[in-house]
Amino acid sequence: MAEWYIVRTQTRAEERAVWHLNNQGFEAYLPRYSKQIRHARKTQTVLRPLFPGYVFVHIDTEHQRWRAINGTVGVIELVQFGDGPKPINPLIIDAIREREDGEGVVSLTPGRLKKGDSVRVREGAFADCTGLLEEVSDQKRVFLLLDLMGREVRVSMPTDNLTIVT
Repeated sequence: MAEWYIVRTQTRAEERAVWHLNNQGFEAYLPRYSKQIRHARKTQTVLRPLFPGYVFVHIDTEHQRWRAINGTVGVIELVQFGDGPKPINPLIIDAIREREDGEGVVSLTPGRLKKGDSVRVREGAFADCTGLLEEVSDQKRVFLLLDLMGREVRVSMPTDNLTIVT
């Protein structure tokens, strides 16, 4: 029976490892999220691995030559515990895939929060202020547009400090 396992990849070689694993007949999965980066006054959206340095592979250790994974281009090793690889709970993969949009990009917004939502700050200097959710960063933080003294101000704060305004 096929199960999900973790593969450690070389630095910034996740996509290359997935391509080579798929080419060998393994089902590889690289969850990615969308991140906005700024460079030289330009902003662009790029896809980054959700777990840098790791990908998932779906294999049947009884019928597939899983040891070949360690010799795959871009791969360091199949993560093992003891004598062989240890499968991960398939609910983890299901939970990640549930958060993907139509293009396979994982949403980092927790629960029901999404870009464009009207939210209220629960605690801190901006407690009880309402704003518009503008962007989710990659470190459990969001950027809001708060209406302060007649101006919209861009503020960054943790996602767990927000509630949706209904």
